[in-house]
Amino acid sequence: MKTKFFKKMNIIMTIVLLLGITLTTSAFVATSSSYSLESDSLNTGGLLSTSTNYQIEDTVGEVGTGTTTSTTYVTLAGYQQMQETHLSVSVGSDIVMTPLTLTQSSGVGSTTWTIITDNVAGYSATVYVTVSDACVDLDGGGAVDALCNTGDGDSFRDISTTKHTWDVDNEYSFGWSAHGDDVTGFGTDTDCVAEVNVPSAGLLWQGFHGATAYQIASSATRTSPTGVATIMCVASEQDTVFAPSGTYYATTTITVITL
Repeated sequence: MKTKFFKKMNIIMTIVLLLGITLTTSAFVATSSSYSLESDSLNTGGLLSTSTNYQIEDTVGEVGTGTTTSTTYVTLAGYQQMQETHLSVSVGSDIVMTPLTLTQSSGVGSTTWTIITDNVAGYSATVYVTVSDACVDLDGGGAVDALCNTGDGDSFRDISTTKHTWDVDNEYSFGWSAHGDDVTGFGTDTDCVAEVNVPSAGLLWQGFHGATAYQIASSATRTSPTGVATIMCVASEQDTVFAPSGTYYATTTITVITL
């Protein structure tokens, strides 16, 4: 069974020229190098029956089964009771970036999602950004302006797989990165910034490409009861070439599924 959670938040970039979830605790009753059994059953028999239209599994002779509840817990007793997987993700705060101006060349922002799951196989989290509001013809010249209109190979415009250190030269760009205990492939830094409004040089950055979903975090085990924080960093910069004046919006969606 896979469980999905969706959370949305807004990234707001102003250019000023302008620029309780219930968790369970369990232990494996039997393990080897090739399997793990979370629970077992003492009964007198059972059978898995199938046809072209159905599949049914029954158990005979098991005692003490059923659902028991109180104000503080739910117990699902018995072999045939579904073992539920719990998954939650916190709401990330909106990001309002430092405006770029004639004297302010860069800005950095971040948001944090805390993911909690008791699924023994872990989870995977992906993000994608709807950048239509940030990639528009602001000056009416017929070309795409804003943070998508960047020039050379170091830009972050349509880089769907390649990550590299922040490098904006004679252009303006918008890129993203991430860090956290379950984040891999985005460098070694644990901070979005090198100094105030300067993107970290220890992270690897990339751009968002259309509605492409990018894996931002994953784990092959359950999280702790308090969860694991995933931090997404966003940055913008202009060098020599000024970005068109305006206020830009991009909506980010995180999707978390159990594995």
